[in-house]
Amino acid sequence: MTSQVEEIKKKLDIIDVINRYLPLKKRGRHHVACCPFHGEKTPSFTVSPELQIFKCFGCGKSGDVFTFLQEFERIDFREALEELAKLAGVKLEHSEGLTQSDAKKRVFLEINHQLARFYTYILTSHPLGKKALEYVLNRGINLDTIKQFRLGYAPANSQLTINYLLKKGYQVSDLIATGTFGQSQYNQRLYDRFSDRLTFALCDFRDRILGFSGRVLPGAKPELAKYINSPETELYHKSHTLFGLNLSRQAIKEKKSVIVVEGEFDLISPYQSGVKNIVAIKGTAFTQDQLQLLSRYTDTLILGLDSDFAGTNAAKKSIEMADDMGFDIQVLTLGDQYKDPDEAIRADAQFFYSQLEKTLPIWDFIIQSAVKSYGIDTIKGKKQILQTVIPFINKISNQVIRSDYFQKLAQVIGSTTESIIQESKHYSTTPVVSLSTPITKTETPPQKIEKLEEYLLTLIFSSPKPLILLPKVLAHLSFTTSRFNQIISSLSTLKKFKPQKLSALLAPEIEPTFINLYLQATEIKLEAPSRRLEIEKVINQIKGLKYRQTLLEISQKIASAETLNQQSDLTSLENEYNQTLNLLQKLNQTKL
Repeated sequence: MTSQVEEIKKKLDIIDVINRYLPLKKRGRHHVACCPFHGEKTPSFTVSPELQIFKCFGCGKSGDVFTFLQEFERIDFREALEELAKLAGVKLEHSEGLTQSDAKKRVFLEINHQLARFYTYILTSHPLGKKALEYVLNRGINLDTIKQFRLGYAPANSQLTINYLLKKGYQVSDLIATGTFGQSQYNQRLYDRFSDRLTFALCDFRDRILGFSGRVLPGAKPELAKYINSPETELYHKSHTLFGLNLSRQAIKEKKSVIVVEGEFDLISPYQSGVKNIVAIKGTAFTQDQLQLLSRYTDTLILGLDSDFAGTNAAKKSIEMADDMGFDIQVLTLGDQYKDPDEAIRADAQFFYSQLEKTLPIWDFIIQSAVKSYGIDTIKGKKQILQTVIPFINKISNQVIRSDYFQKLAQVIGSTTESIIQESKHYSTTPVVSLSTPITKTETPPQKIEKLEEYLLTLIFSSPKPLILLPKVLAHLSFTTSRFNQIISSLSTLKKFKPQKLSALLAPEIEPTFINLYLQATEIKLEAPSRRLEIEKVINQIKGLKYRQTLLEISQKIASAETLNQQSDLTSLENEYNQTLNLLQKLNQTKL
């Protein structure tokens, strides 16, 4: 198996593979992008074509092409191996590569696939699904869309569904583990959580069915929840899932924006009418995982949620997270005519399309909503507007935009920008740190020296010819950090610098240090003269720290010699102190 992994790596270029998932930009020797694994506005995700690895200097994730695919697609190594083998044109040998956990997950995926087929068959082709089918068709959803989204109906008699799966050879324990089936505490009988409900297959962006959502039909008992979802399982995690992304992700890329709605029908109706760049979050609040998932495809969110969505604390947090991650947040407004996108598209598609062309920036929407709710004709109304809007504006990460919206809010309520800014201080949750606040944790000289040596090595690797630069540096300075010396020792054995060759020479525990140094070198954009001056400055800083450390040590020895009245030692130490002090004073005159 190891030989096949290496064969796949040799046939694939990590740049080409990652470019299939996110756009990379060449920067010097490496390629960069905004990290797909955490939110950021400036690129810190770096890919090295020479070393065939990636590393994010923001969140710390790193690895090879296999690691990237596992992290990006959220799949195990075996699945990544199979996908990359196809891409590389490598036929895998038979292997018992699946762990017990992997094998179980495959069984659960198979059961969910069979369930979706069964539910859809009952809805579209069986008398038991007639009532549910009429309901869906009456909502304007056609048969093609039903099949595309894998809509279905779970029979009221759970035994029909259970028997279907048991005849396929699945175990009762596996049925329960999918989350679709429960077991009665009284008679241990299995039951389908979604019985007598319209069902929606909940897929990940790779089109794998992870779980289901179920909606009651008209006439159901009022005490029943309108919607229920699969519980958290090994496969299904609500916070990681976006309904419809499996079908819409390509359109999101092409349109460079995503419309975010609450429920399944709010997505399905617009999608059927041609609005393909749309997902549902099944609620009014994003999670960090959902936002990171969307950031792979676009940086523009168009919120098509209920008009009062911004009133909840969870929604406020969502908006703050999205803003921090660099999203342009817009709002689709439907006025007072329609309560949601599903209703709007079915009643007046042209109106819906026109509203998509004139979305509002989120901060304008929040101000307008507050004004509409409270009015500006009374002191009480203005106070409520301030209480609603200022916490949002305070959270805007861009200071210029924040200032613009303070000014806009002041104009709307007939006040001054200065008074609004002053009022905003009462709502700030960010602690103000005084410049005079004492720093309780300081770095020791050895720690400072280690950091400077790391930077110095990075400067060396930023040079097109590190093997020529290295001896010039070593002529003026000896490194004290062991792992850096090991890198220098291996580098000195090379006749021609090739990062992959150096990497292969290093011990496994030292190799990550070199990789970090080499990738960090990408961020250094200095011409030869500027690099030389920077190296000289760093060498002087290191020497200065070493001299000061030596002076401190000698001072302690002198104090001890004075206490013990050791005159001969005292004279020698004082001479050594003066020599070191002279070296420190002459340091700034040292040139490479």
